[in-house]
Amino acid sequence: MAGLDVNLDFTYFENGIDRIARQLPGMPQDQVVLNRLFFYVFKELDDVYNQHLSTFGLNSSTFLALAMILSSEDNRLNPCHLSDALIASRTNVTRLADELVGAGWVDRTPSTADRRRVELSLTPSGRQLILKTLPVIWKRIEQQWTGFSPAEVAEFDRLLRKMLAGLGRFRAAS
Repeated sequence: MAGLDVNLDFTYFENGIDRIARQLPGMPQDQVVLNRLFFYVFKELDDVYNQHLSTFGLNSSTFLALAMILSSEDNRLNPCHLSDALIASRTNVTRLADELVGAGWVDRTPSTADRRRVELSLTPSGRQLILKTLPVIWKRIEQQWTGFSPAEVAEFDRLLRKMLAGLGRFRAAS
């Protein structure tokens, strides 16, 4: 998609999917559109959050890592658990941890449970940064959902969880 205008609306993708469906009868077009729409919304959401987070010197990955460490017991987290929480490879989490340590927001410390392992813990400046950032992001989240009724939010939650469970069954069957 070289030269594709990233500001195009989703119609570009829908038209392309429609052209493919005309060439390949039997395509589950509605589901293909929904899958692509899901990725499109995720990308837009990530871009919007990265724009807001950049004012704090963060991106979505660094923000989520700091938030996950803050949410863990004693604000300490094993990199393997962070990898699982972020749905990221161990290699990417190592790179991310290096970045957080280099910025002075996180320390690597010996594990309290197993000296062979390390844990990531918030430094005072990392804790201060995430505590300052969270309310700004919460406000953005509230704004994002203002067009939805509480019933729509609950239904969206239910449907996403249903999709996640279905994907889990699909993965287990593979």
